[in-house]
Amino acid sequence: MKKHYLLLGLILVLATLLRLFNLTAISLWHDEAFSALLINYNWQEMFYRIGLDVHPPFYYVLLRLWADLFGHSLWALRGFSAFFGIATVWAGYAFVKVAFKKENLALAAALLLAVNPFQIQYVTEARMYTLGTFLLMLSAYFLVKAFESKKFRFWLGFILTTSAAMYTHYYLFFSILGIGLFALYYLFKNYRFELKQYSQLVLSYIFVLLLYVPWLKTFKFQFTQVQENYWIPKMNEWSVPLTNWRLIFGMGADSNNPTTRIFLIIAALFTIFLVYRVLKKEKVIYKGLVFLATIIPFLGALLLSLKQSIYLDRYFLFAALFYTILLCLFIFELPNKKLKYGIYILMLGISLYNWWGFWSSMDIQHKTGMSSAAAYLNNNIESGNHLIIGSSFEFFNFKYYNKSAAAPLLYTPGISDVNQLPHFSGTALLTNNDLIHDLNKNVEKGNTVWVLWTNAFGGSKPEVPKNWVQIGPDHSFEDVRPYAGSWVMINEYLVE
Repeated sequence: MKKHYLLLGLILVLATLLRLFNLTAISLWHDEAFSALLINYNWQEMFYRIGLDVHPPFYYVLLRLWADLFGHSLWALRGFSAFFGIATVWAGYAFVKVAFKKENLALAAALLLAVNPFQIQYVTEARMYTLGTFLLMLSAYFLVKAFESKKFRFWLGFILTTSAAMYTHYYLFFSILGIGLFALYYLFKNYRFELKQYSQLVLSYIFVLLLYVPWLKTFKFQFTQVQENYWIPKMNEWSVPLTNWRLIFGMGADSNNPTTRIFLIIAALFTIFLVYRVLKKEKVIYKGLVFLATIIPFLGALLLSLKQSIYLDRYFLFAALFYTILLCLFIFELPNKKLKYGIYILMLGISLYNWWGFWSSMDIQHKTGMSSAAAYLNNNIESGNHLIIGSSFEFFNFKYYNKSAAAPLLYTPGISDVNQLPHFSGTALLTNNDLIHDLNKNVEKGNTVWVLWTNAFGGSKPEVPKNWVQIGPDHSFEDVRPYAGSWVMINEYLVE
């Protein structure tokens, strides 16, 4: 037993090292800046602005408390994500151990989770993803413990973690549905129509729903916003195969490449075979939980995307947890011992290779993005200078880094009211005082005006008045996020 704890400790150390590596090397970007700025408001104002956005509040509440303890530095903000990313590895171990009663399998699953580059990638974002993975794994763990022991404390744990997950990210609804469907299957399989045996599960979900009642009005408003106006592009025939590839290898792929498409098809067929073999060979009933928690998020996202696309790779980080466990079950059910350990070691090697490839391909030493752009402005803007930001998607992250004498204004030509902007541009944190729709407003002859803009998110260089004369060259800073080829650009003008 002590040996197993030692091995688990080593796995957690490895998970920690992989997740802290280059934790703050990438500039904070729009989504993270939203998190960082939101938690600066007082509690009442913070909840009001959360309601104007499209995400539930639990992550922001915990991040606010975390920041009160550890500060608002980028290291602290992303450290929160890293902490729960590491905790997810432990929770994955605990779930597999209690569900499948195999210590070695639990350690193997934990190690695969520890090195999975898809899981690691999202600890470098100050967002709610790793908190969600942790709560989801813990919810599954408590359900198994509740079924096995029938003790109240485990049902209470299931209620609290499930409720917290629902307050963390809306995609977790799909995962919770998958777990709930399994719970009904488990009870029917074991008790058929003995309705008394269903009472604890039914009461648990009633309490979960009651705990969610205070948020229902806000949820309805946020859901309407997403349905009416959202930024996620429509799905195509390669959307699911691409996500499947990421679940296996932790990295994206180019579906426009004909050769890559062949590998995507092979990977999809492998997943179908993997699922078939696990469901057929694995004798433990909790294989159904792992299967449903993997597949239901895909089915739910596909169904809702018929009206408005909500399908995005990173939202399947939650399903990826259980896919990794499915993969581990598949490997350890192989009859040949050499083949079993050979494939397992190969998967570990591929994951570590792709983790290194993730960092190597980004060239973060030369793609310093907004952190360097803001540093340049902080060093060069003088008192009385004006500062215009040409994109709402760079406005918040600049504000996070801003130490200059100028208060940035967001240029919104033809728009003077925040309500005219799409919600995904961060309107929950904007006021009309942040906007400028007329570049000649409040500037006089002899004034210096700095303009920061980006080519990301479909952005382009703002058209400035003819009496603004550019001083010096363009200053450009390549960024990693939101995608490769993103640039932050700065121009300095003199008003004549």
